[in-house]
Amino acid sequence: MKKKFLAAVMGAAMVINISPVITFAEPAVDNGVVFPAEAVAETGAVGAASGAGVEITETETEEVETAELETAEVETAETAEVEAVQVDTAEDVKASDASAGYPTDNAQEMSARAEITDQTSLEAAIAQGGTIDLTGKTITLERPLTVNNGVMIIGGTLVGTAGVGYNNLVTLTGDEVTLDGVTIITAAENKSALHAYRTVLTANNLTIFHTIAAGGAPVIINGGSAVFTGNLDLKLGMNSWYGVNVDNASADFSGASIAKIDTPSATQSVVCVENGGSVPGKVANTTEVVTADGQTAYVQDEDLPSFLKAKKENDVVSVTLLHNVELSEPLYLEEQMTVNGQGFYFNGTAAIGKDNVVTVMAGESDVVTLNDLGIRTDAANKSALHIYKSRAALRDITLDNTNTAGGAGMIVNGGTADVYGSLKILLGENSWGGINVDGINGESKVNFAEGSKVTVEDESGKELDAIYIENNDANQVEISGAENAGLVQDENGNYVVKDTVTEPDPTPEPEEPEEDTPVENPEGSNTQNDEVKEESQKSPKTGDSSALLLALSALAGSGAAGTFAIRKRKEL
Repeated sequence: MKKKFLAAVMGAAMVINISPVITFAEPAVDNGVVFPAEAVAETGAVGAASGAGVEITETETEEVETAELETAEVETAETAEVEAVQVDTAEDVKASDASAGYPTDNAQEMSARAEITDQTSLEAAIAQGGTIDLTGKTITLERPLTVNNGVMIIGGTLVGTAGVGYNNLVTLTGDEVTLDGVTIITAAENKSALHAYRTVLTANNLTIFHTIAAGGAPVIINGGSAVFTGNLDLKLGMNSWYGVNVDNASADFSGASIAKIDTPSATQSVVCVENGGSVPGKVANTTEVVTADGQTAYVQDEDLPSFLKAKKENDVVSVTLLHNVELSEPLYLEEQMTVNGQGFYFNGTAAIGKDNVVTVMAGESDVVTLNDLGIRTDAANKSALHIYKSRAALRDITLDNTNTAGGAGMIVNGGTADVYGSLKILLGENSWGGINVDGINGESKVNFAEGSKVTVEDESGKELDAIYIENNDANQVEISGAENAGLVQDENGNYVVKDTVTEPDPTPEPEEPEEDTPVENPEGSNTQNDEVKEESQKSPKTGDSSALLLALSALAGSGAAGTFAIRKRKEL
């Protein structure tokens, strides 16, 4: 019995991490009251210190067994408390991991949460932090919702009401917030749907309905950063400012697929960046437009022509292509700006119809600069580039007029084209020629700078001119520096690429007619008169010295030029 009890006590001591060296003495007496368990513990401590041992007698067995039972009960209670602390600590670690973006055991964590059925229970879950699964649930918001904790919200639909008023529906202020598969719908009285304020936002497969909102934007990123991935679906209304506002923040859309956006207002863009904000990656299917008021807009490609018209009062500074742009209507450049093509093309489409693809009409005092840009016509279109009563500076430009309903690579009509660097023109079966210069609407000029070069690829089989002139009035049409670009003038006053000019065969010496064999024609005119008539029908030649021949040649040349103008005259 003694050995059995001693083994039990030593085992209990090991569980609770107490020294197993125990010695027993007489029960202590405090005012005549015996405390067996306390006495055992106290005496054991003294015995251990003194190294003395006391043998337990049979009469003390009952008291010792009582102490054993009480010790076991204490051990059980302490073990339960330790396990409870361990569970709490594990839950705290999971919540901390979730707020830091680490994976958690969602199923176990969700089972510990109260059921989320309304805004109040959602706010309680946000206060707890971690992962909130709203899959299949619709939460009606009677007041603005603030997410002020690190959370991941999965699925669900958040719907605004009049109770929110003209405020942002959902505002994120937590350090890190993830929205995965969330839909947000504003009411008619609300402002922006989602406002991320100084927050690191990760949004995957985000859908925003802002169609009836009173103002604001579907998404505002203010002072923080955001990364959008998956599908980004933004539904705009007439009162929406734009899709996403990046204000003094950074937003990366390079991993997002942006659905086609219906834009009821012509000034709406997919993304608007201001106050030092930045977009480090590309925004799918958009063109970058910078305005004088400091905004950078990423405009849906098909909205670009109408956006530039609508933003004219804000002064468009530059347009930068991020890929080839398929135009849904003719593009008019109506104010001074720079278009940076970055090697990409404006492509004409059947939707443009029988019109020019790009028209510069900013006025004579403004210069539109086109850099490293291509313009391509569709079979339904006319000319690639039309400069109308304006001035354009062209640097490294390609004009592809291979497919056309009838037009030229470029038309200069009452305006000026200054050519720098390379100008490449591609022509097809229905092309009129390379550059059509027409003075009917005022003075028209083409100036070629030193170092410029014109190349023409003609697939028409017609040997079309690089430059042809209509309504050739010396006071209305001026071509300067053509030799700089490798062009030479032909006998009709037009210009061709120098490499394509073939030298004429030397004119053979005329044979002297025999005096005794005069030749008469049916009308009775002699050979000399016929030769003068034939010569008068030839184009003027450089180097003719006879005054009479010069006069006749000039007359014949004017007739030839008039015939050429009639043959070449096309509708602009």
